[in-house]
Amino acid sequence: MTLRFPRGPGLVAASLALMMAPTVFPADAEAQSVRSPYRFIEGRHEAGVFVAQVPGNRGVMELGPGDGVQFGARYGLELGGPFAVEFAGFLLPTDRHVRAPSESGESIEELGVADALVGGLDGRLRFTLTGPRTWYRLAPFVVAGGGVVGNLSGRIEEEADLPSEVRFDFGPSFLGILGGGTRIVLTDHLVLRVDATAHFWKLGTPQAFLNLPESAGTVVQQQWPAVGGFSAGLSWRF
Repeated sequence: MTLRFPRGPGLVAASLALMMAPTVFPADAEAQSVRSPYRFIEGRHEAGVFVAQVPGNRGVMELGPGDGVQFGARYGLELGGPFAVEFAGFLLPTDRHVRAPSESGESIEELGVADALVGGLDGRLRFTLTGPRTWYRLAPFVVAGGGVVGNLSGRIEEEADLPSEVRFDFGPSFLGILGGGTRIVLTDHLVLRVDATAHFWKLGTPQAFLNLPESAGTVVQQQWPAVGGFSAGLSWRF
């Protein structure tokens, strides 16, 4: 069999057809590219504010601070890879129950409710599950850290004259933190963040309560209640 190649006008037409094929069939000419769901996070610094709903946990003795809306600010610094350090401060306006042993020493009396302003400072280590990148703009993480917390408000009139072995004092106390959440990278600089965090702080029991009989109810010397919180905030990366 003899192959015959086009000549003259036929050769010109064949050449034009070959050159126009990529434009006529662009899907075949361009390799099928798949956009990666991962994007690198720009910048090492991140600063922002947050607000949290705190259900509260007064503890077994019901002497600790209650629920409320927490306000705070945080700053983060990327260390490299999935690790970063964060520093945060918060204020939690709430209340506390003022309680004291009765004069007979047989029960616990309710003296009133006092305003409380819980303030805390902490440092945290953040581990991002996707490393220095986002997955469809999400960067899920876990955090752990510690700091100091205490009550910044004063006392009410009903407890002003109570002896020291009866008065309850909250803080300064060590603050432990465990939690997780995700950052949603909206732009190169703006980040929306949601967290679910547990705070652990010490609630000591005044000495006078430890002398109460069993009929007065459950009495513990000290406890570390877990105080949950659900927060949302905005941060700026730079």
